[in-house]
Amino acid sequence: MVVTSPTNTTKSCTSHEHAIVRRSANYKPNQWDFASIQALKSDYTEEAYGSLAMKLKEEVRLLFDSIEPLAQVRLIHKIQRLGLGYHFEKEINGLLNAMLSSGYHKVVQKNGLDDTAVLFMLLRQYGFMVSEEIFNDFKDDDGCFAESVSQDMKGLLGLYQASYLSFNGEKTLDEAREFAVKHLKVLDSSTSTLAREVSHALDLPSHWSLQRLQVRRYIDMYEIEEGMNSTLLYLAKLDFNMVQNIHQKELINIICWWKNLSLGKKLSFARDRILECFFVAVSIIFQPQFKSCLEWLPKIGALLVIIDDVFDVYGSFGELEIFTGIIERWETEEIENLPDYMKISFATICNTVNEIANNLKEDDRSEIVCRLKKVWADLCKSFLQEAKWHHTKYMPTFTEYLNNGWISVSGPHVLFHVEVLLCQDQRKGSLDLFESCQRLVKLSSTIFRLCNDLATSSAELERGDTPTSIECYMREVGVSEITAREHISIIILQTWMEMNREFVSCSSRPRPFTDACVNLARMAVSIYHQGDRFGIPDHEMKESIQSLIMKPISLKEDDLTFSDQ
Repeated sequence: MVVTSPTNTTKSCTSHEHAIVRRSANYKPNQWDFASIQALKSDYTEEAYGSLAMKLKEEVRLLFDSIEPLAQVRLIHKIQRLGLGYHFEKEINGLLNAMLSSGYHKVVQKNGLDDTAVLFMLLRQYGFMVSEEIFNDFKDDDGCFAESVSQDMKGLLGLYQASYLSFNGEKTLDEAREFAVKHLKVLDSSTSTLAREVSHALDLPSHWSLQRLQVRRYIDMYEIEEGMNSTLLYLAKLDFNMVQNIHQKELINIICWWKNLSLGKKLSFARDRILECFFVAVSIIFQPQFKSCLEWLPKIGALLVIIDDVFDVYGSFGELEIFTGIIERWETEEIENLPDYMKISFATICNTVNEIANNLKEDDRSEIVCRLKKVWADLCKSFLQEAKWHHTKYMPTFTEYLNNGWISVSGPHVLFHVEVLLCQDQRKGSLDLFESCQRLVKLSSTIFRLCNDLATSSAELERGDTPTSIECYMREVGVSEITAREHISIIILQTWMEMNREFVSCSSRPRPFTDACVNLARMAVSIYHQGDRFGIPDHEMKESIQSLIMKPISLKEDDLTFSDQ
């Protein structure tokens, strides 16, 4: 059933709406020229380059068998950093499992700190329960990291990066982080490639960063790296451009959808961030084979932004109570009780749920629709709770706030849609991922919430919005804003450690979903790292979107040499 929304725009209001004083967040308008984006055309199509890409992948597979295990570790690391890991999941898992089973990791330890750190990172990234004791060979007789490794900048950088895959209670890795940071800060301050990499890592460790942006950056670095393999480099560039081509096509379709709905005009009080929503979506799950995710996650994101602004800024408390009740009951007949802007919002949500359901297997459709309705209801109830705190001027405790906040940040909502859409793409799955990985979902969403608060709390306080975790902690403990922010940063680090352990615990679950959970947290850390780059997009955010989605990497046929060792 299609639910129709009013044809008039927000300029036409009911008498009830005229009586309400509406707040405004004065959000910046959309900064993108849709026409120029819709005119994008890439040459890197499957038809033109698919055969070459397949041949290059076979060349890389041959490399695995032609080199000894230590070189395999280094090759896997490069493949991962170049964004090609998803093509070689079976081979990588098999090699890592064999290394761990045979005890070969002990041989790698003898080769140096950098190789040990790389192997440790790879094993944890692929869900293997490797011990932090792998680094004990680099300690002195007192149990401290030996000063002899303090001049090894590459090894220290690897140790630093590895420390961010630690679990809670792993003291060796806590010490490793502290030791590496101390020495990396005082080592080479030159403009060398390695020094620039150190500076970048100290600002934001690789494990916390947006992986596709890391890939784009590393491709440029790998091109000038000693021992560069031209086949691997060419495949990385080609794959990046072919994925980008698919993303461009999806983005063009999504812009058409957005323009046809005219939500940016009809609901002008809300943030118009369809490009940013697409960027967030491909930061969570980018692989071309997951077409439903690429098609629907940006749309879900755009609707979430609108509903968030309805609750945070525009709606009166009475309207929000009615709206939440209708969402809970999913009573389309009650839509007439809503003001026009809410009718538009509710109709769009209903139609989105129906469209997703229409693409599902008939056997699953009824159950999934019920669950989709429930996640929308759960989200709106969490929004309403925050609106109630604001309306009654109630200051929740930090725990109260966070128990609601990990839901209201929309992380569980997004990840449930990921589960549904992955099952749709793969035509298999029991739809129990969300429940079996509930702790992973919660930890990722908690990081999302706290990072969002660190970036947006000042603006929200100025607008008189619902209190954030920072305010709640300040009031409850009686500390300054600076101290509260430092405490929140510590909680984020501790939550990451818990999530690292949970990710390994969920290693038997389908990798695309567990990766999406971690990528949600990475997205939050990266986008909110230096301010609210989603709500108030800056030049760096625009550059990131362009480099990932719009600007292909320069590629020349004569750069390629087959069977290059």
